[in-house]
Amino acid sequence: MARKKSNKILGAIRIFFSSIYSYFLYLDQCVKYLFFPIFGQLIALIIIFTLSYYLNNNIDSIQNISPFFESRRNVNILFCIILLPFLLVFLKAFYEYILAFSALNILFYTVSGKKKVKDIDFYANKKVIERKLPTYITLMLIVTVLLVVPPLIIVAPIIWIFLCLVFQVLAFENESNPVKIISRSIDLVKGNVISTVILLILTGILTYWFLPSLFLWAADKISLTSFIMTKIEAISLMLPLVDINTMLSIVDLSIDPVLIGREGAKMLITSLVIAFTLPYRCCCFTELYKLYDYEKIKDFSKESEEIITRATGKKRKN
Repeated sequence: MARKKSNKILGAIRIFFSSIYSYFLYLDQCVKYLFFPIFGQLIALIIIFTLSYYLNNNIDSIQNISPFFESRRNVNILFCIILLPFLLVFLKAFYEYILAFSALNILFYTVSGKKKVKDIDFYANKKVIERKLPTYITLMLIVTVLLVVPPLIIVAPIIWIFLCLVFQVLAFENESNPVKIISRSIDLVKGNVISTVILLILTGILTYWFLPSLFLWAADKISLTSFIMTKIEAISLMLPLVDINTMLSIVDLSIDPVLIGREGAKMLITSLVIAFTLPYRCCCFTELYKLYDYEKIKDFSKESEEIITRATGKKRKN
C-alpha cells in the first residue's frame, strides 16, 4: 500500500512536468481556440466601459443634438441599444470559455500518448460537453456555492481538493447526476489526498503566481503596464470616487485613479496569463484522473466515443 501511494505521488510529479510538454506542444492550437473566449470578453468589456465613459463625459452635448435627447431616459435607452450587441458578444465569449473547462479535458485525453495532432476538431470536443449542458451548469453552480458561500469559504481549499476532478468525471463518465459526479470525484481523491495536494500546489504556484509574476515583470520592462494604467485611470474617472471613499472611510481605506489604474493593469495581465494557462491545468488533472482510475476512463458512452474520435481526425466538412 505504501509503495502504491508512493507511486501515485511520483506519478503526480511526473504529470506536472509532462503536462508542460503537452501544453507547449498544443499551445498554438489552444491559443487559437481560446482567443475569442478570452479576448471576446475583454474587448467587449473595453467597448462597453469606453462608451459608458463617453456618455458620462458628453451627456450635455448629446442632449443638445435633438429635442428627443433632452430626456435622460431616452439617452439611456439609446445607449442600452448600442451596448446590447457588445453585451451579447461578452456573454457568448464567456459561455465558450466556461465550456472550455471540460472540452479541453477531452482534448488532452484524445491526444494523450500520441504524436502531435495537427488539426484538432475543438468543435467535436465542445459538442460532448454541450450534450451534457444542463448537468454541467448545475454542477458548476453547486461547486461555486460550495467554494464561495460563507461559512464554507473557510474550508474552501479542502473542498476544492476533493472536487478538483469533477470536470473530468463529467467529461469522461456517463453519470448525469451532479451530486453523484461530486461523490465520484471525492471517491477518487480520498485515497490519494497527498498526490492530489502536491499537484494542486505545483500547478497553482506555476499558473497563478510564477507565470503571472514573470509576465508582469516583462510588461513593466516594455512599459506595457504603464500604458494600460493610463487607460484604466481615464475610465476610473467616471466612477463616483467621492461616494466610494466615503463608504470606505469606515474601514480606513481610500482609492484614487492612480491606485485603480495600477491594480487594474496588474489584474488584467494576471487574468490573461491565468486564462491562457487553462489548457495546462486541464491536461494535468485529466492525467491525474487517469492515474487514479485508468480503467474507468474507458467507460464512455458510444455516442461520446464517436464524437471524440472526430477530434483527432480530419477537419469537419461544412
